[in-house]
Amino acid sequence: MSKNRNYLNKLRKRIALLTVMAVALFVTKQVSAQGEDLFKKNCAVCHRASTKDATGPGLAGVTEKRSAEWIYNWVTASQDLIASGDADAVAVFEKFNKIPMPPYPNLSEEEVASIFAYVDETVAAAAETGAGSGSGTTAVAPTGTAEVKPMSASEKYFLYGACIFLILLIFYVRRFLKRIEQLKIENGVHDEPYAIKNFPMIFVMYLAIAGLAIYILSMLLANGTGAAAALLFGAFPYVAFSIFIIGSIYRYKKKGYKVSSLSTQFLEGKKLFYGSQPFHWGLMVLFFGHLIAFLFPSALMAWNGQPVRLLILEISSFAFALAALLGLVLLIYRRLTTKTLLLVTNKMDMVVYAILLTQIVSGLGVAYFVRWGSTWFATALTPYLVSVFHLNPDLDVIAIAPIWIQIHVISAFLLIAIIPFTRFMHFLVAPIDYAWRSYQQVTWNWNRKSIRNSTKHFYGKKPRNH
Repeated sequence: MSKNRNYLNKLRKRIALLTVMAVALFVTKQVSAQGEDLFKKNCAVCHRASTKDATGPGLAGVTEKRSAEWIYNWVTASQDLIASGDADAVAVFEKFNKIPMPPYPNLSEEEVASIFAYVDETVAAAAETGAGSGSGTTAVAPTGTAEVKPMSASEKYFLYGACIFLILLIFYVRRFLKRIEQLKIENGVHDEPYAIKNFPMIFVMYLAIAGLAIYILSMLLANGTGAAAALLFGAFPYVAFSIFIIGSIYRYKKKGYKVSSLSTQFLEGKKLFYGSQPFHWGLMVLFFGHLIAFLFPSALMAWNGQPVRLLILEISSFAFALAALLGLVLLIYRRLTTKTLLLVTNKMDMVVYAILLTQIVSGLGVAYFVRWGSTWFATALTPYLVSVFHLNPDLDVIAIAPIWIQIHVISAFLLIAIIPFTRFMHFLVAPIDYAWRSYQQVTWNWNRKSIRNSTKHFYGKKPRNH
Protein backbone atom coordinates (compact mmCIF):
# COMPACT_ATOMS: atom_id res chain seq x y z
CA MET A 1 0.00 0.00 0.00
CA SER A 2 2.82 2.38 0.87
CA LYS A 3 4.49 1.75 -2.49
CA ASN A 4 1.24 2.53 -4.30
CA ARG A 5 0.80 5.72 -2.29
CA ASN A 6 4.34 6.81 -3.08
CA TYR A 7 3.77 6.04 -6.74
CA LEU A 8 0.51 8.01 -6.73
CA ASN A 9 2.16 10.95 -4.98
CA LYS A 10 4.98 10.98 -7.52
CA LEU A 11 2.43 10.75 -10.32
CA ARG A 12 0.45 13.67 -8.88
CA LYS A 13 3.63 15.76 -8.56
CA ARG A 14 4.61 15.03 -12.16
CA ILE A 15 1.12 15.88 -13.41
CA ALA A 16 1.17 19.11 -11.37
CA LEU A 17 4.64 19.97 -12.71
CA LEU A 18 3.59 19.29 -16.30
CA THR A 19 0.45 21.37 -15.76
CA VAL A 20 2.47 24.29 -14.42
CA MET A 21 4.92 24.00 -17.34
CA ALA A 22 2.05 23.88 -19.84
CA VAL A 23 0.39 26.93 -18.29
CA ALA A 24 3.70 28.79 -18.23
CA LEU A 25 4.35 27.88 -21.86
CA PHE A 26 0.84 28.97 -22.81
CA VAL A 27 1.23 32.27 -20.99
CA THR A 28 4.62 32.83 -22.60
CA LYS A 29 3.20 32.11 -26.04
CA GLN A 30 0.26 34.41 -25.34
CA VAL A 31 2.62 37.21 -24.29
CA SER A 32 4.75 36.58 -27.36
CA ALA A 33 1.69 36.53 -29.62
CA GLN A 34 0.40 39.71 -28.00
CA GLY A 35 3.78 41.35 -28.44
CA GLU A 36 3.99 40.26 -32.06
CA ASP A 37 0.55 41.66 -32.81
CA LEU A 38 1.31 44.96 -31.08
CA PHE A 39 4.68 45.19 -32.81
CA LYS A 40 3.17 44.69 -36.28
CA LYS A 41 0.37 47.19 -35.69
CA ASN A 42 2.31 49.93 -33.93
CA CYS A 43 6.07 49.56 -34.31
CA ALA A 44 6.91 47.79 -37.57
CA VAL A 45 6.20 50.89 -39.63
CA CYS A 46 9.35 52.62 -38.29
CA HIS A 47 11.38 49.95 -36.48
CA ARG A 48 12.93 46.58 -37.21
CA ALA A 49 13.12 43.57 -34.91
CA SER A 50 16.89 43.62 -35.35
CA THR A 51 19.83 45.97 -34.97
CA LYS A 52 19.13 47.48 -38.39
CA ASP A 53 17.91 51.08 -38.30
CA ALA A 54 14.99 52.30 -40.39
CA THR A 55 13.01 55.48 -39.83
CA GLY A 56 13.64 54.77 -36.16
CA PRO A 57 16.31 52.73 -34.40
CA GLY A 58 16.42 48.96 -34.47
CA LEU A 59 14.84 47.54 -31.31
CA ALA A 60 17.21 44.63 -30.76
CA GLY A 61 19.10 45.02 -27.48
CA VAL A 62 17.15 48.09 -26.34
CA THR A 63 16.14 46.37 -23.08
CA GLU A 64 19.84 45.96 -22.25
CA LYS A 65 20.62 49.64 -22.86
CA ARG A 66 17.55 51.31 -21.36
CA SER A 67 15.48 50.71 -18.26
CA ALA A 68 11.90 49.48 -18.47
CA GLU A 69 10.67 52.81 -17.07
CA TRP A 70 12.56 54.80 -19.72
CA ILE A 71 11.25 52.58 -22.53
CA TYR A 72 7.67 52.94 -21.31
CA ASN A 73 7.97 56.73 -21.03
CA TRP A 74 9.49 56.92 -24.51
CA VAL A 75 6.78 54.78 -26.12
CA THR A 76 3.87 56.54 -24.46
CA ALA A 77 5.12 60.16 -24.61
CA SER A 78 8.47 60.59 -26.37
CA GLN A 79 8.10 64.37 -26.79
CA ASP A 80 7.56 64.85 -23.07
CA LEU A 81 10.72 62.87 -22.38
CA ILE A 82 12.66 65.01 -24.86
CA ALA A 83 11.24 68.22 -23.38
CA SER A 84 12.40 67.11 -19.91
CA GLY A 85 15.99 67.24 -21.17
CA ASP A 86 16.71 63.50 -20.95
CA ALA A 87 20.08 63.05 -22.66
CA ASP A 88 19.29 59.66 -24.22
CA ALA A 89 15.93 60.86 -25.56
CA VAL A 90 17.48 63.99 -27.07
CA ALA A 91 20.27 61.94 -28.64
CA VAL A 92 17.81 59.55 -30.32
CA PHE A 93 15.69 62.47 -31.51
CA GLU A 94 18.72 64.23 -33.01
CA LYS A 95 20.13 61.08 -34.60
CA PHE A 96 16.97 60.29 -36.56
CA ASN A 97 16.50 63.70 -38.19
CA LYS A 98 14.26 65.08 -35.44
CA ILE A 99 11.31 63.04 -36.69
CA PRO A 100 8.90 62.85 -33.74
CA MET A 101 7.70 59.42 -32.71
CA PRO A 102 3.89 59.13 -32.51
CA PRO A 103 2.94 58.60 -28.84
CA TYR A 104 0.99 55.56 -27.73
CA PRO A 105 -0.52 56.58 -24.37
CA ASN A 106 -3.06 53.75 -24.44
CA LEU A 107 -0.41 51.04 -24.17
CA SER A 108 0.07 49.60 -20.70
CA GLU A 109 3.42 48.68 -19.16
CA GLU A 110 2.65 44.98 -19.72
CA GLU A 111 1.89 45.57 -23.40
CA VAL A 112 5.09 47.55 -23.93
CA ALA A 113 7.04 44.80 -22.16
CA SER A 114 5.41 42.17 -24.41
CA ILE A 115 6.54 44.08 -27.51
CA PHE A 116 10.18 44.02 -26.46
CA ALA A 117 9.86 40.41 -25.29
CA TYR A 118 8.76 39.56 -28.83
CA VAL A 119 11.72 41.52 -30.24
CA ASP A 120 14.19 39.71 -27.97
CA GLU A 121 12.64 36.34 -28.84
CA THR A 122 12.84 37.14 -32.57
CA VAL A 123 16.48 38.21 -32.33
CA ALA A 124 17.36 35.10 -30.31
CA ALA A 125 15.64 32.83 -32.85
CA ALA A 126 17.48 34.55 -35.69
CA ALA A 127 20.80 34.18 -33.86
CA GLU A 128 20.23 30.46 -33.33
CA THR A 129 19.37 30.02 -37.02
CA GLY A 130 22.47 31.93 -38.04
CA ALA A 131 24.66 29.99 -35.63
CA GLY A 132 23.27 26.69 -36.82
CA SER A 133 23.85 27.42 -40.46
CA GLY A 134 27.18 29.10 -39.99
CA SER A 135 26.13 32.04 -42.09
CA GLY A 136 25.78 34.66 -39.34
CA THR A 137 22.76 36.30 -37.86
CA THR A 138 19.82 36.82 -40.17
CA ALA A 139 17.39 39.59 -39.32
CA VAL A 140 13.78 38.58 -39.16
CA ALA A 141 11.17 40.80 -40.76
CA PRO A 142 8.38 42.17 -38.58
CA THR A 143 5.84 40.26 -40.60
CA GLY A 144 7.24 37.05 -39.12
CA THR A 145 9.18 35.99 -42.20
CA ALA A 146 12.85 36.28 -43.00
CA GLU A 147 13.98 39.27 -45.00
CA VAL A 148 14.40 38.65 -48.69
CA LYS A 149 17.67 36.97 -49.48
CA PRO A 150 19.63 37.63 -52.66
CA MET A 151 18.63 35.37 -55.52
CA SER A 152 20.97 32.63 -56.60
CA ALA A 153 22.04 32.22 -60.22
CA SER A 154 19.56 29.37 -60.73
CA GLU A 155 16.71 31.50 -59.34
CA LYS A 156 17.64 34.35 -61.69
CA TYR A 157 17.67 32.01 -64.71
CA PHE A 158 14.33 30.58 -63.62
CA LEU A 159 12.89 34.10 -63.29
CA TYR A 160 14.12 35.16 -66.72
CA GLY A 161 12.86 31.93 -68.26
CA ALA A 162 9.45 32.37 -66.65
CA CYS A 163 9.15 35.90 -68.03
CA ILE A 164 10.10 34.77 -71.53
CA PHE A 165 7.67 31.86 -71.34
CA LEU A 166 4.86 34.16 -70.20
CA ILE A 167 5.49 36.57 -73.09
CA LEU A 168 5.54 33.73 -75.63
CA LEU A 169 2.37 32.27 -74.13
CA ILE A 170 0.57 35.61 -74.49
CA PHE A 171 1.54 35.92 -78.14
CA TYR A 172 0.52 32.32 -78.81
CA VAL A 173 -2.90 32.73 -77.18
CA ARG A 174 -3.46 35.94 -79.12
CA ARG A 175 -2.57 34.24 -82.40
CA PHE A 176 -4.75 31.25 -81.52
CA LEU A 177 -7.77 33.48 -80.86
CA LYS A 178 -7.25 35.29 -84.16
CA ARG A 179 -7.15 31.96 -85.97
CA ILE A 180 -10.45 30.95 -84.36
CA GLU A 181 -12.08 34.17 -85.58
CA GLN A 182 -10.79 33.54 -89.11
CA LEU A 183 -12.18 30.00 -89.12
CA LYS A 184 -15.56 31.26 -87.94
CA ILE A 185 -15.70 33.77 -90.80
CA GLU A 186 -14.58 31.21 -93.37
CA ASN A 187 -17.26 28.74 -92.26
CA GLY A 188 -20.01 31.35 -92.11
CA VAL A 189 -20.40 31.17 -88.33
CA HIS A 190 -21.45 34.50 -86.88
CA ASP A 191 -22.39 35.51 -83.38
CA GLU A 192 -25.95 36.54 -82.74
CA PRO A 193 -26.19 40.32 -83.24
CA TYR A 194 -26.80 42.43 -80.16
CA ALA A 195 -26.52 39.40 -77.90
CA ILE A 196 -26.05 40.45 -74.28
CA LYS A 197 -23.62 38.35 -72.29
CA ASN A 198 -24.20 37.37 -68.69
CA PHE A 199 -21.96 40.10 -67.29
CA PRO A 200 -23.04 39.66 -63.64
CA MET A 201 -21.81 36.08 -63.76
CA ILE A 202 -18.63 37.18 -65.57
CA PHE A 203 -18.02 39.78 -62.87
CA VAL A 204 -18.49 37.21 -60.10
CA MET A 205 -16.07 34.88 -61.91
CA TYR A 206 -13.44 37.63 -62.12
CA LEU A 207 -13.90 38.39 -58.43
CA ALA A 208 -13.33 34.70 -57.65
CA ILE A 209 -10.18 34.72 -59.79
CA ALA A 210 -8.97 37.85 -58.00
CA GLY A 211 -9.60 36.23 -54.61
CA LEU A 212 -7.70 33.10 -55.63
CA ALA A 213 -4.80 35.17 -56.97
CA ILE A 214 -4.63 37.20 -53.74
CA TYR A 215 -4.58 33.99 -51.70
CA ILE A 216 -1.76 32.50 -53.79
CA LEU A 217 0.26 35.71 -53.64
CA SER A 218 -0.26 35.90 -49.89
CA MET A 219 1.06 32.37 -49.46
CA LEU A 220 4.09 33.09 -51.66
CA LEU A 221 4.94 36.32 -49.89
CA ALA A 222 4.38 34.81 -46.45
CA ASN A 223 7.10 32.24 -47.16
CA GLY A 224 9.57 35.04 -47.83
CA THR A 225 11.02 33.47 -50.96
CA GLY A 226 13.44 35.70 -52.86
CA ALA A 227 12.11 34.64 -56.27
CA ALA A 228 8.49 35.62 -55.47
CA ALA A 229 9.47 39.02 -54.08
CA ALA A 230 11.86 39.68 -56.96
CA LEU A 231 9.21 38.77 -59.52
CA LEU A 232 6.39 40.79 -57.94
CA PHE A 233 8.29 43.84 -56.71
CA GLY A 234 11.45 43.74 -58.79
CA ALA A 235 10.41 42.72 -62.30
CA PHE A 236 6.64 43.29 -62.42
CA PRO A 237 6.79 47.11 -62.08
CA TYR A 238 8.94 47.36 -65.21
CA VAL A 239 6.78 44.84 -67.06
CA ALA A 240 3.70 46.91 -66.17
CA PHE A 241 5.25 50.18 -67.35
CA SER A 242 6.52 48.53 -70.55
CA ILE A 243 3.07 47.16 -71.37
CA PHE A 244 1.55 50.55 -70.61
CA ILE A 245 3.94 52.49 -72.87
CA ILE A 246 4.11 50.04 -75.78
CA GLY A 247 0.40 49.19 -75.64
CA SER A 248 -0.64 52.86 -75.51
CA ILE A 249 1.51 53.76 -78.51
CA TYR A 250 0.21 50.77 -80.48
CA ARG A 251 -3.43 51.48 -79.73
CA TYR A 252 -3.08 55.18 -80.44
CA LYS A 253 -1.32 54.56 -83.76
CA LYS A 254 -3.22 51.51 -85.02
CA LYS A 255 -6.62 51.85 -83.36
CA GLY A 256 -6.95 55.56 -82.76
CA TYR A 257 -10.68 55.65 -83.44
CA LYS A 258 -11.27 53.18 -80.60
CA VAL A 259 -9.60 55.42 -78.04
CA SER A 260 -12.72 56.65 -76.33
CA SER A 261 -14.35 56.52 -72.93
CA LEU A 262 -17.66 55.50 -74.56
CA SER A 263 -19.69 57.77 -72.30
CA THR A 264 -22.96 56.25 -71.10
CA GLN A 265 -24.43 59.42 -69.66
CA PHE A 266 -27.01 59.60 -72.48
CA LEU A 267 -28.15 56.06 -71.66
CA GLU A 268 -28.49 56.60 -67.92
CA GLY A 269 -27.67 59.69 -65.91
CA LYS A 270 -29.19 59.59 -62.42
CA LYS A 271 -27.35 56.53 -61.09
CA LEU A 272 -24.20 57.74 -62.83
CA PHE A 273 -24.30 61.00 -60.89
CA TYR A 274 -24.76 59.37 -57.47
CA GLY A 275 -22.00 56.83 -58.21
CA SER A 276 -19.42 58.98 -59.96
CA GLN A 277 -19.47 61.87 -57.48
CA PRO A 278 -18.25 59.98 -54.37
CA PHE A 279 -16.01 57.76 -56.50
CA HIS A 280 -14.16 60.57 -58.29
CA TRP A 281 -13.94 62.91 -55.29
CA GLY A 282 -12.68 60.11 -53.08
CA LEU A 283 -10.05 59.00 -55.60
CA MET A 284 -8.93 62.55 -56.31
CA VAL A 285 -8.28 63.34 -52.63
CA LEU A 286 -6.55 60.00 -52.07
CA PHE A 287 -4.38 60.47 -55.16
CA PHE A 288 -3.10 63.85 -54.03
CA GLY A 289 -2.63 62.47 -50.51
CA HIS A 290 -0.44 59.68 -51.87
CA LEU A 291 1.43 62.19 -54.04
CA ILE A 292 2.18 64.46 -51.08
CA ALA A 293 3.40 61.48 -49.03
CA PHE A 294 5.68 60.51 -51.93
CA LEU A 295 7.12 63.98 -52.51
CA PHE A 296 7.41 65.12 -48.87
CA PRO A 297 7.84 62.05 -46.63
CA SER A 298 9.77 63.90 -43.90
CA ALA A 299 7.09 66.59 -43.65
CA LEU A 300 4.43 63.89 -43.39
CA MET A 301 6.33 62.15 -40.60
CA ALA A 302 6.64 65.45 -38.76
CA TRP A 303 2.89 66.00 -39.17
CA ASN A 304 2.17 62.52 -37.80
CA GLY A 305 4.29 63.24 -34.73
CA GLN A 306 1.24 64.79 -33.06
CA PRO A 307 -1.53 62.27 -32.23
CA VAL A 308 -4.38 64.65 -33.06
CA ARG A 309 -3.00 65.48 -36.49
CA LEU A 310 -2.25 61.81 -37.17
CA LEU A 311 -5.82 60.82 -36.30
CA ILE A 312 -7.25 63.62 -38.44
CA LEU A 313 -5.21 62.45 -41.42
CA GLU A 314 -6.01 58.76 -40.95
CA ILE A 315 -9.74 59.25 -40.32
CA SER A 316 -10.19 61.64 -43.24
CA SER A 317 -8.29 59.31 -45.57
CA PHE A 318 -10.42 56.40 -44.42
CA ALA A 319 -13.59 58.44 -45.00
CA PHE A 320 -12.59 59.35 -48.56
CA ALA A 321 -11.64 55.73 -49.24
CA LEU A 322 -15.10 54.65 -48.05
CA ALA A 323 -16.63 57.27 -50.36
CA ALA A 324 -14.64 55.89 -53.29
CA LEU A 325 -15.74 52.34 -52.42
CA LEU A 326 -19.38 53.41 -52.16
CA GLY A 327 -19.18 55.16 -55.52
CA LEU A 328 -17.55 52.15 -57.16
CA VAL A 329 -20.22 49.78 -55.79
CA LEU A 330 -22.95 52.07 -57.11
CA LEU A 331 -21.29 52.25 -60.53
CA ILE A 332 -20.95 48.47 -60.68
CA TYR A 333 -24.60 48.07 -59.69
CA ARG A 334 -25.60 50.60 -62.35
CA ARG A 335 -23.58 48.82 -65.03
CA LEU A 336 -24.91 45.35 -64.24
CA THR A 337 -28.58 46.23 -63.72
CA THR A 338 -29.25 48.72 -66.54
CA LYS A 339 -30.10 46.86 -69.75
CA THR A 340 -29.16 49.72 -72.06
CA LEU A 341 -25.66 49.80 -70.52
CA LEU A 342 -25.12 46.06 -71.01
CA LEU A 343 -25.17 46.63 -74.78
CA VAL A 344 -22.03 48.79 -74.55
CA THR A 345 -20.29 46.71 -71.85
CA ASN A 346 -17.30 44.42 -72.42
CA LYS A 347 -15.28 41.97 -70.37
CA MET A 348 -12.48 44.43 -69.73
CA ASP A 349 -14.96 46.57 -67.80
CA MET A 350 -15.44 43.65 -65.43
CA VAL A 351 -11.68 43.22 -65.10
CA VAL A 352 -11.29 46.90 -64.26
CA TYR A 353 -14.04 46.70 -61.64
CA ALA A 354 -12.39 43.67 -60.01
CA ILE A 355 -8.97 45.34 -59.86
CA LEU A 356 -10.40 48.63 -58.59
CA LEU A 357 -12.27 46.77 -55.85
CA THR A 358 -9.05 44.99 -54.87
CA GLN A 359 -7.17 48.29 -54.88
CA ILE A 360 -9.69 50.19 -52.73
CA VAL A 361 -10.42 47.32 -50.31
CA SER A 362 -6.70 46.65 -49.77
CA GLY A 363 -6.22 50.38 -49.10
CA LEU A 364 -9.00 50.27 -46.54
CA GLY A 365 -7.34 47.19 -45.04
CA VAL A 366 -4.12 49.15 -44.67
CA ALA A 367 -5.98 52.00 -42.94
CA TYR A 368 -7.96 49.73 -40.61
CA PHE A 369 -5.62 46.84 -39.79
CA VAL A 370 -2.19 48.47 -40.14
CA ARG A 371 -1.08 51.38 -38.02
CA TRP A 372 -0.50 53.80 -39.51
CA GLY A 373 -1.16 53.79 -43.26
CA SER A 374 0.25 57.26 -43.97
CA THR A 375 3.41 56.54 -42.00
CA TRP A 376 3.86 53.22 -43.78
CA PHE A 377 3.69 55.03 -47.12
CA ALA A 378 6.29 57.60 -46.10
CA THR A 379 8.70 55.13 -44.52
CA ALA A 380 8.34 52.05 -46.73
CA LEU A 381 6.58 52.76 -50.01
CA THR A 382 8.30 56.05 -50.79
CA PRO A 383 11.83 54.55 -50.56
CA TYR A 384 10.66 51.54 -52.56
CA LEU A 385 9.10 53.64 -55.33
CA VAL A 386 12.19 55.86 -55.46
CA SER A 387 14.35 52.76 -55.83
CA VAL A 388 12.09 51.54 -58.66
CA PHE A 389 12.53 54.84 -60.51
CA HIS A 390 16.29 54.53 -59.96
CA LEU A 391 16.14 51.10 -61.66
CA ASN A 392 17.36 49.39 -58.51
CA PRO A 393 14.33 48.08 -56.57
CA ASP A 394 14.90 47.86 -52.82
CA LEU A 395 13.20 44.56 -52.06
CA ASP A 396 14.09 44.64 -48.36
CA VAL A 397 11.93 47.72 -47.87
CA ILE A 398 8.76 46.32 -49.42
CA ALA A 399 9.33 42.79 -48.09
CA ILE A 400 8.80 43.89 -44.48
CA ALA A 401 5.48 45.56 -45.29
CA PRO A 402 2.23 43.81 -44.23
CA ILE A 403 0.36 41.79 -46.83
CA TRP A 404 -2.31 44.50 -47.16
CA ILE A 405 0.31 46.96 -48.41
CA GLN A 406 1.91 44.41 -50.73
CA ILE A 407 -1.44 43.56 -52.36
CA HIS A 408 -2.16 47.29 -52.66
CA VAL A 409 1.13 47.82 -54.52
CA ILE A 410 0.68 44.81 -56.83
CA SER A 411 -2.87 45.79 -57.79
CA ALA A 412 -1.70 49.36 -58.52
CA PHE A 413 0.95 48.13 -60.97
CA LEU A 414 -1.56 45.73 -62.52
CA LEU A 415 -3.97 48.63 -63.05
CA ILE A 416 -1.22 50.54 -64.86
CA ALA A 417 -0.49 47.54 -67.08
CA ILE A 418 -4.06 47.12 -68.34
CA ILE A 419 -4.66 50.80 -69.21
CA PRO A 420 -4.04 50.32 -72.98
CA PHE A 421 -6.78 47.66 -73.10
CA THR A 422 -9.47 49.61 -71.25
CA ARG A 423 -11.48 52.83 -71.40
CA PHE A 424 -8.74 54.50 -69.37
CA MET A 425 -6.96 55.22 -72.65
CA HIS A 426 -8.95 58.43 -73.03
CA PHE A 427 -6.75 59.90 -70.26
CA LEU A 428 -3.91 60.05 -72.77
CA VAL A 429 -5.89 61.86 -75.45
CA ALA A 430 -7.35 64.57 -73.28
CA PRO A 431 -8.29 67.68 -75.30
CA ILE A 432 -5.44 69.82 -73.99
CA ASP A 433 -5.80 72.28 -76.88
CA TYR A 434 -9.22 73.23 -75.52
CA ALA A 435 -7.37 75.46 -73.04
CA TRP A 436 -6.22 77.92 -75.70
CA ARG A 437 -8.51 77.45 -78.71
CA SER A 438 -11.36 79.88 -79.34
CA TYR A 439 -14.89 79.02 -78.25
CA GLN A 440 -17.20 77.21 -80.61
CA GLN A 441 -20.06 79.30 -81.94
CA VAL A 442 -23.47 77.66 -81.53
CA THR A 443 -26.49 79.13 -83.35
CA TRP A 444 -29.98 78.35 -82.07
CA ASN A 445 -32.84 78.50 -84.56
CA TRP A 446 -35.69 78.59 -82.05
CA ASN A 447 -36.91 80.70 -79.18
CA ARG A 448 -35.20 79.44 -76.04
CA LYS A 449 -38.01 80.70 -73.81
CA SER A 450 -40.75 78.89 -75.68
CA ILE A 451 -39.07 75.47 -75.82
CA ARG A 452 -39.02 75.21 -72.02
CA ASN A 453 -42.81 74.86 -72.04
CA SER A 454 -43.03 72.84 -75.26
CA THR A 455 -44.08 69.19 -75.40
CA LYS A 456 -42.59 68.54 -78.84
CA HIS A 457 -39.99 65.87 -79.34
CA PHE A 458 -38.08 67.88 -81.96
CA TYR A 459 -37.40 71.59 -81.74
CA GLY A 460 -36.78 73.84 -84.69
CA LYS A 461 -36.33 72.07 -88.00
CA LYS A 462 -37.17 68.38 -87.93
CA PRO A 463 -34.12 66.23 -88.84
CA ARG A 464 -34.21 64.15 -92.01
CA ASN A 465 -32.22 61.21 -93.31
CA HIS A 466 -30.10 61.85 -96.37
